[in-house]
Amino acid sequence: METNVAAALEVHDYQQATRLLKQWQQQEPSSLLMRLYAAKLHEQTNKLDTAQKTYLALLKQSTSTKIIRQARAGLQRIENAQQLAKAQALEQAKATADGKELAILAIASLPTAASTQSASATQSTSSPVTRQAAIDSIAKVFNLDPYTARQKLPSSGFRIHRLGPLGAVNYYAQQLAAPAFCAKISQIKSLQTFQVTHFEALLPSPLLVCKNTEGQLGKISFDPAEVSQIVSGQLPIFEQVADLGNWGKTVHKEKVQDYAQVLDLHLPGRQIVLRLCDRLYQYQKGVALSATAELNSRILWNGLRSHLLEAIDGTHHSDFTKFGKSALEFIPLLPAIAPNLDLDRRAPSDWDLVFHLYSSLCYFNQTL
Repeated sequence: METNVAAALEVHDYQQATRLLKQWQQQEPSSLLMRLYAAKLHEQTNKLDTAQKTYLALLKQSTSTKIIRQARAGLQRIENAQQLAKAQALEQAKATADGKELAILAIASLPTAASTQSASATQSTSSPVTRQAAIDSIAKVFNLDPYTARQKLPSSGFRIHRLGPLGAVNYYAQQLAAPAFCAKISQIKSLQTFQVTHFEALLPSPLLVCKNTEGQLGKISFDPAEVSQIVSGQLPIFEQVADLGNWGKTVHKEKVQDYAQVLDLHLPGRQIVLRLCDRLYQYQKGVALSATAELNSRILWNGLRSHLLEAIDGTHHSDFTKFGKSALEFIPLLPAIAPNLDLDRRAPSDWDLVFHLYSSLCYFNQTL
């Protein structure tokens, strides 16, 4: 039977090979040699995932030198074929009109219901992806070991995974079972962001004074229903402090002394972002935020923030801190991008740009 199946595969007569393998299976259902040739049939008919699983199983189950050698050879052929197909697909993706434009690929967490599903549960094609399936896809697409792939799938929010040509990152996003999305750097640069100086009215429709990137002042009135998303975060404020080091020597270190509170309102209908910051808001101007004049700015800010969160039904993204810690490593790889935040710092901080990236990625992926 082996000779006949091998001959059918040699001449690519897959119908004959299938018939012979069915007969062989009926005669010797537990034959590992039969399973080896079944894997070869799957490989030649481009069912590579099935063939790969069978070859791997044979390596664990068989003690035959012949079967082990041929299973390893089959796995190597499949790996070569997959790498070639991937390289060709990437080249085609990069060849599109804007395929070479620099872009960000972000991987998002699974919906709660999906992340708590058992990885062994049977799924239909329309069922939510399990966490294990998402991890497996990350490992396969990026050639990572299971442990590293697991670290790449966030438990909440989203994280930047890599930078690269738009065509390439789009290809990766499409191949992943995990939620993923892309944004071009040119999009992030061109997103209009206005810094709010103060509100002149909060009810019934907010009216605010803001400035653009050139420092020009203007007024914007909007309906709370126009706001699709609210993005909030805390940016660390660093100060130089003196500590005692070894042998009582004074050592100057940079430590976090406080945090700046930032709140973005996304108005996609106007293609703008309104950015508020507790350290930049002019509390002495505009609408009174409290009937008690002597309240400090922190209390006034918290009151304004609470009012906006209650008045606006848009999605609230507040997972910035976890995003920021992992995003810092990508900042040196980016071209110059204005953070659109005029914090008075002793020295520039990448945290300002990281928040701008976080808010921009939320803006360009409204389905989060």
